[in-house]
Amino acid sequence: MPPIQAKRTIAIGDIHGCSRALDALLDWIEPTADDCVVALGDYVDKGPDTAGAIERLIQLGGQCQLVSLLGNHDQLMLDAIAGRADLAAWVNDQGGRA
Repeated sequence: MPPIQAKRTIAIGDIHGCSRALDALLDWIEPTADDCVVALGDYVDKGPDTAGAIERLIQLGGQCQLVSLLGNHDQLMLDAIAGRADLAAWVNDQGGRA
């Protein structure tokens, strides 16, 4: 991976399925192709629209340099889906809204 050359480096964390809040934030910061956005993880759980938040991040990758990291909620979801963690416990404990 080549080094990132960015005008601004913008960190966003703990989206937790809040796509409307993510959209509002991105509208405010107006990322461009010269910017690097580091998404710090925890895209899933809690909020009403995990799918929308993830879709927006995918779109963002075509708009600027995007570095996406996994958070503990994301890893727990992946572990539950892969059978490495109790899916029912994840749904009950974390809301399973992903």
